Amino acid sequence: HAHEARPFYQSAKQRFEDAGFLLEAERTTAAIYLAGYSVECMLKALILSITPERERAGTLSSFRGAKAHDYDWLKARYFERGGPDFPSAVSKSFALVNTWTTDLRYKAGTSKRGEAEAFLRAAQEIIVWADGRL
Repeated sequence: HAHEARPFYQSAKQRFEDAGFLLEAERTTAAIYLAGYSVECMLKALILSITPERERAGTLSSFRGAKAHDYDWLKARYFERGGPDFPSAVSKSFALVNTWTTDLRYKAGTSKRGEAEAFLRAAQEIIVWADGRL
């Protein structure tokens, strides 16, 4: 697989693990933020893994700016590169996590525990599926 994908893959796995620790510590907003970030990183790893080698540098360069944090933009890049459709469970999980935004960095306070748990379950569904594709 593409060596350019490895840092995104490793970051996705580590940030999701961090999100679990934060959830257990009742730091629910931070848990959601990191779980969402892990989904973003996993999408980038998937995109790079199916991008021809000659196009990877340009693809990496495109991962800058606000659009590169947008799941819809990332999913479009994945499908453009010939990625297969998501299984229905993964599509449902994306519908739940699609509320994620980098603006969570600035949200004080805590999110409801149940919302955070649901978000992490959905993120995990996506990550496990993507992991099986890499």
